[in-house]
Amino acid sequence: MREFQPSATNAVNAEMNRMRKAGVRIYNFGSGDPAVSLHPAIVREAELAVLEKGSPYAPVGGLLELRQAAADWMNRRYGCKYGIEETVVTCGGKFALFAALAVLLDPGEEVVFAAPYWPSYPDIVRLAGGIPKPVAVTEDCAWKIKPEDLLQAVGKKTKIFLFNNGCNPTGALYTKEEVKALLDAAAKAGLWVISDEVYSEIVYDGAKYASCSSFPEHAARVVIVESCSKNFAMAGYRVGFAFGDPKIVKNMIAVQSQTTTGTSRVSQRAALGALTHSEPAAKLVRDAMDKRRRLFFKTYNELFGTNFPMPSSALYFFVKIEGSCEEILKKAHVALVPGAAFGMEGYARFAFSESEEDIVEGLNAFRD
Repeated sequence: MREFQPSATNAVNAEMNRMRKAGVRIYNFGSGDPAVSLHPAIVREAELAVLEKGSPYAPVGGLLELRQAAADWMNRRYGCKYGIEETVVTCGGKFALFAALAVLLDPGEEVVFAAPYWPSYPDIVRLAGGIPKPVAVTEDCAWKIKPEDLLQAVGKKTKIFLFNNGCNPTGALYTKEEVKALLDAAAKAGLWVISDEVYSEIVYDGAKYASCSSFPEHAARVVIVESCSKNFAMAGYRVGFAFGDPKIVKNMIAVQSQTTTGTSRVSQRAALGALTHSEPAAKLVRDAMDKRRRLFFKTYNELFGTNFPMPSSALYFFVKIEGSCEEILKKAHVALVPGAAFGMEGYARFAFSESEEDIVEGLNAFRD
């Protein structure tokens, strides 16, 4: 455990905050935290929860009304049939990933995922006793893993395919046909699938999000991870969800009972406000992020004479750069996350989640 490193994005944020406290003006492209005012229903529910007398423990698996609301939210969007027993509330999507891996993995079993990847994947796998097995994908294939890539990576100890649709850091978005092909390949190889879908509401240009939950033939071996952090701009509330087979969910709740004891009651009430107003609450975030996405790419392409296309989902631009992100932060006061953290040297991730003014000024500082 002493060998583990802090999350790369958290490390960038810590240095950025240290410089800000010293009075330095920092342009934050490092953190994918949507800087958007919360939907009023979220604030109202949180306020009501705070004003209640006392603050008892919430049920370890989550408030029953929130578990039902989360199941309804999934079923309404994707035509699946989750109920309370197939749903658990977690302390953010990150803990949902850990709990699912902890339940499914035996020591030394492998987890396959595409690289570039979210920086926490390898260490979460290790914490759960597994061995991370990244599979490199490239810009030439739109940063997407293909069924043949997955099957080629499978060995005798491979247990799980960790799939990220609405990708961090590339913004890649898989079609329903592509998702089905990957699920079919995973089933052929006898793999479990943990599907990280925490950007499912942040898709652009009228695209439809394809969830692994839309394929009932694969439901028995699929765990879906969702979150309020990005979809509803609630990162600080730390509310995530997992959906899957009742036996897996029951065991994930047991993991929570001996670790986090579940999620804050106030946070869960706030999440209930989000899910009971999910369409307008998600639209508020999506519209703001789309406006910033368009401004980011217009400004970037004008400043650098490039013609990069906009990503179809999420909050990020992943691009080749020269020089180190550490030097860029020191000299230009522009915070980025280095590609090495995502398993891809020579790149950097820009998040376009801050204000429009910061995007324009920050890109000019980066250019200079």
